[in-house]
Amino acid sequence: MPLGVSPLSLRLPDLGRLARKARRRLRLLVRGEHPAHFFDLDDADLVNRLLRSCGRPSLDGPPRAVAGREGDPARGELVYELRDDVRRAIPLALTPAQRGVYLRWFAEHGWPAAGATVADIMRVLFDQDARPDRGLVASYRVQPEWQAKHPDALTPAGWGPFKRWLAAEYGARGRWLRRAALPADDIAHPTPAGQLAANVVGLFRYTSGLQQAALSVVDALSVAGVRLSLRDVPMLMNRDGRPRAGFDGLEPAPVTILNTGLDMPVPEAYRLAGLYPRPGVYRVAVWWWELEQLPADWLDRGRDVDEIWAPTRFIADALRPLGKPVYPMLPSVRLPAFDPLPKRHFGLSADKFTFLFVFDMNSRLPRKNPLGLIRAFRRAFGRNEPVELAIKVSPQGVYYPEWWRELRSAVAANDVTLIDQNLSRGDLLALVNAADAVASLHRSEGFGLTMAEAMLLGKPTIGTGYSGNLDFMTPENSYLVRYDRGVIAEDIPPYPKGCVWAEPDEAHAAELLRRVVDHPEEARTIAERGRVEATALLSPEAAGRRLRDRLLEIARR
Repeated sequence: MPLGVSPLSLRLPDLGRLARKARRRLRLLVRGEHPAHFFDLDDADLVNRLLRSCGRPSLDGPPRAVAGREGDPARGELVYELRDDVRRAIPLALTPAQRGVYLRWFAEHGWPAAGATVADIMRVLFDQDARPDRGLVASYRVQPEWQAKHPDALTPAGWGPFKRWLAAEYGARGRWLRRAALPADDIAHPTPAGQLAANVVGLFRYTSGLQQAALSVVDALSVAGVRLSLRDVPMLMNRDGRPRAGFDGLEPAPVTILNTGLDMPVPEAYRLAGLYPRPGVYRVAVWWWELEQLPADWLDRGRDVDEIWAPTRFIADALRPLGKPVYPMLPSVRLPAFDPLPKRHFGLSADKFTFLFVFDMNSRLPRKNPLGLIRAFRRAFGRNEPVELAIKVSPQGVYYPEWWRELRSAVAANDVTLIDQNLSRGDLLALVNAADAVASLHRSEGFGLTMAEAMLLGKPTIGTGYSGNLDFMTPENSYLVRYDRGVIAEDIPPYPKGCVWAEPDEAHAAELLRRVVDHPEEARTIAERGRVEATALLSPEAAGRRLRDRLLEIARR
């Protein structure tokens, strides 16, 4: 033993670490991969050196274990989905060729808006590396330029030429590229002769009314036997946590149905989706709007579509100035299975009659008019009566601080229950189901989803007798509030100053609120009539027939 070295200072090598390193090198040798051609994600020393050089801490374990334990693939995908500048700069980021460059970019810059972590990014990279295509298919599906140059890349005949083009265009090389195989599930197949098919583009993972609108189209078309390819338009906020798998279709069918807000131009929807608009496709817009008039700078929106399906007659009338054929096409509303919950679960009183109003602050507080409903409610009932009003709104005070102060002040002053939390779809329906009646004193609605859902649940439903909800609400199946026509006094983007909407009669609303409580048998009869009529009108089967008939007409043309 050398002098000056005590037995306690001797350290045995980490045999487990050495064994893992030997196995990794053997695996790479068998795969024929060379460090010059790819970035080894499993090399902890390599990954940690990269992270430390970017001012990040080292991982607290093997990279694969950390990514599997801490990484969220849906959150990690979001970065590459939404950053088209990054996709252009690092086109092979999801593949062995440039994943090291991509990881370094994220470690240096990050993207706080997405909330993604290094573990999220690494989870996506590991998941792609485990696929036979080594990340090429996922990259192709979000690279419009590749889709345009190689429309047949995801076919057995086109896969080889596509890989050779990548090698020539980007200098990608190595055995990983030569051996990258097209998975069977990703092979593009032609639509069988005689079967109707459509591409559906929409905000499938954005928790909102637009998400429900897109899903209702899919539901109706599926019931009608139409073959579908779905494409998500990713959004930064209010993601529902699902990864992109299943929502990455390319536009194989001859008709595309676009489900986005009218405030999103069609080229912008394609850009966000990372989708090349294939020539020769007949494009239909399902556009939602809430006023009689359109903003002047939106009058060119019809330029990029062939026809428009308006969810209600009210919307149809508003969209005719776009210069394209407009067809009223009432949507389907299907209530998914949910677990009923008692009132106390939501902080409501079990021994009071509960009126409920549900809205999203993103839909603009002045249009939804909860303050008018609060005034009408207090006009109808004294504070000592066994009646309560609950208002459900998602917590978005950061974006609308003045409206939040107004709402909270009115709620506190009038002893109204405010439910300001995000709820799952099932819990939201359970809340509507727990209420005794639903009321809306909206100034304008394109459709009125919550009112439709309340009627399907057999709840007495009160609503302003104006705008899109009149396609399913009548004086016989619901309670319609009188109104005067009013003018928007100031710009409330996207609703311009000078446009028309309703000013509900709060005195009449108070009478109807009172009537629902004082005449329960009548309310039950009206609510049951509403349930039966709304079910027949808004069922996926009924909506599917409407959509299929129009698709058949387009096909014949």
